[in-house]
Amino acid sequence: MRRTVPLAVAALALAAACQNNEEIRGFAPAPGAVDKLEVGTQSREDVQRLIGSPSAVATFNPNVWYYISEKQEQWGPSRPWVSDQNVIQITFNESGRVDKIRYYDMNDAQNITMVARTTPTSGKELTVLEQILGNVGRFSGPAHQNTPIGAPTSGGP
Repeated sequence: MRRTVPLAVAALALAAACQNNEEIRGFAPAPGAVDKLEVGTQSREDVQRLIGSPSAVATFNPNVWYYISEKQEQWGPSRPWVSDQNVIQITFNESGRVDKIRYYDMNDAQNITMVARTTPTSGKELTVLEQILGNVGRFSGPAHQNTPIGAPTSGGP
């Protein structure tokens, strides 16, 4: 009987530590706000008033706005993973009115492999010992021993 209580407490603590944690990040519109968007009638100001500022604006085209949200999950000590991601792309025409609205989710996502190149640097690579010994003798003390150390002051003695 005495051994079952600590085992039960340990099992409860372990179960609590392994629960699924969810975290929602990014764009969180008010319910029904995105449904009020209309192509051809609303301006940038109308879109900002309805759903807020964009998460990102396209780098080379300021007429394309992105609203991005994602849900991350983590179970116990594992690394978090993205379980859901939604992107709303709003494109404006030249007069500043909504031209297109597109919706993207996890099915549209693509894995991108990062390039592992490094930029070579010129010069010689020094060892730690060469770095330490390379500075020996390069620095000297004050030029005159009678000169006070500190900031110069104005005025006489």
